[in-house]
Amino acid sequence: MALLNAQRLKPIDSEVLVGDWCFAVLSLPVEIPRLIEVLQQAQAATRLRRLTAGRQSSQFLGNSGTARSLRKHMECLSRVDGPLLVSGERGSGKHLLAHLLHQRSARRAQAVRLVNCAECFDEAVVAASSTTTVLIEHAAQLPDAAQQRLLGYLLVHPRASLVTLDGGELMQAVQQRRFSRDLFHLLATQRLHTPNLREQPGDLLLLAEHFAKKHGELVGHQKRRFSEDAIDAMLCHGWPGNVSELRNRVIRAVVLAQGRQIQAKDLGLQSAQADTACPVTLEDYILRAERQALSDVLGRYTHNMSQAARTLGISRPTFYRLLHKHRLR
Repeated sequence: MALLNAQRLKPIDSEVLVGDWCFAVLSLPVEIPRLIEVLQQAQAATRLRRLTAGRQSSQFLGNSGTARSLRKHMECLSRVDGPLLVSGERGSGKHLLAHLLHQRSARRAQAVRLVNCAECFDEAVVAASSTTTVLIEHAAQLPDAAQQRLLGYLLVHPRASLVTLDGGELMQAVQQRRFSRDLFHLLATQRLHTPNLREQPGDLLLLAEHFAKKHGELVGHQKRRFSEDAIDAMLCHGWPGNVSELRNRVIRAVVLAQGRQIQAKDLGLQSAQADTACPVTLEDYILRAERQALSDVLGRYTHNMSQAARTLGISRPTFYRLLHKHRLR
């Protein structure tokens, strides 16, 4: 019997459902003490989700060169009018990036509007792009007639603030001639791309620490660090759901963890292989200690590399060399 977080679920696919919401499997017959324990955990997880509902990070976190470059590009584009295409994999932060752009724009006093092309194409909402930011989702599903109307609107209003969110299906639709190439080029006048998590191991650990600290404080738990087993498991996991999956798994771990450390099983991840996960030489232990120290200071001094280096008692060149050595940048 799989026990789900007792909160109303919106329609999602089975992979997201299992990865984000299932955190306990009970076999029949169920042992009552174990059932009560799991129900209490589900209640805590629900309370935590309600506390964090609607709360977004005020910044696009990450210390990697890709994340820093993206933030810099975002700041520049927030001062530019006209359509923008934000692309990236599922859960990589497209919605967050779009809202951050809006918050930094001259239109921030107005509420963001949304057009879900999979449900309907509301021309009145599109027209609101003259005064506020309008997000377009599932544009690849626009019928031909709606595509022509949107194309005509953009030709008359080239400075419309339309932000199109695309997970790759839009370009595929263009290549398959199901979507107007002319309309695509207008929607993608400017572009931003959110990085996937599996290619940014340093940002992965930084974000995991951030989520653990933030959500642990919300439920009144003492700060828990990730065990080496958990770190290895996170680095080995493919993260198909990117940052959204990481956040949900860490929330799950904050609720489930029993000791002072978060284990791989608390994250719902399998432990890495023993021959690669466990240090066996002095050099292995030194490397792991270096990586843990770097991860700790990166979590504390996200935007101050000089202070991070001083905290470790090393120079900035040495600090950057170690970041590169451990693939944390």
